[in-house]
Amino acid sequence: MGQRPAHALFLFLVVFLGAILPALIGTIGCDRDSSTSGRGGTTSWPASASPRGGTVASLVPAATEIIIGLGAADHLVAVSNFDLPRDGTRNLPRVGDYQTTDWERLAALRPAAMITQFAPDRLPPGLKQKADELSIHLVNVRINRVEDILETMRTLGEAVGDPAKGKHAADELREKLDAIAKRSAGRTVRTLIVLDDAGRGVAGRNNYLDDLLALAGGENVIRAAPTPYPTIDRELLVDLNPEVIIQLLPGATPQVRAAAQRVWQSLPQLRAVRDGRVHITTQWWAQLPTQHVAELGDLFSLALNEARSGSSAAPMSRTSDAAP
Repeated sequence: MGQRPAHALFLFLVVFLGAILPALIGTIGCDRDSSTSGRGGTTSWPASASPRGGTVASLVPAATEIIIGLGAADHLVAVSNFDLPRDGTRNLPRVGDYQTTDWERLAALRPAAMITQFAPDRLPPGLKQKADELSIHLVNVRINRVEDILETMRTLGEAVGDPAKGKHAADELREKLDAIAKRSAGRTVRTLIVLDDAGRGVAGRNNYLDDLLALAGGENVIRAAPTPYPTIDRELLVDLNPEVIIQLLPGATPQVRAAAQRVWQSLPQLRAVRDGRVHITTQWWAQLPTQHVAELGDLFSLALNEARSGSSAAPMSRTSDAAP
């Protein structure tokens, strides 16, 4: 996606590389055996399993944040190399990512479960065997779509030994998303979701951001694309001419924000630019498929409702003061 900043690469790694390359798996998959159930191959927690107090090593940043959101941060004993240092993770050991796993450290920690995210046919050789040797239950999640987030909440509630927390969180998120959809009724608004400061990396179809946009009453101007997160050029951007542009730049520095603004200033012919409807959010969770999609959905809804009403409110700009 051009010179995409680290936060957009982070989304790419966290969500979809697993569906694209065998060696560079961004995040998705474990083998589907008799313990696998649910949409997308989410591995369920065995009914008899509650060893070591539901302790968990999460190799998936989105799963880590969901567990913290469940109020179960005390069950985390390790996190991934990609997890940002924040409340709930700051002092935890980093034990792996999509390429490596620190089995020596895991052997010392002995979590009851390890959360992974691999495509069903991209299971790293020996991963399950090694986990079995350490009596670590693999819980594989798929977090591509909004529905996947809800299911993952329930699955992770089981993994930490408190299914009620997972169900409650999923039900609460569903209510918030339904409320967003209800207050976003009206004409659909042609919208582009941008994931980098160059205006090239975008959200296409078949991903949670597109799902969220539809809930907020938006129509994604990106039509058919070979991947859920395609790259577009300036010519196509001008041809698409969205009414609203929502740009997600998690943790963006002033320099990154300035670079983004220069891109839009160079495209005054775009309707969204002309009407002052380029909305930027820099919240650290802006590209992470977790419970924070409710907050992101609120931002989407606000931007699109302003476009429907024709109001001239200043574009929203969420800064990084809500640090991780």
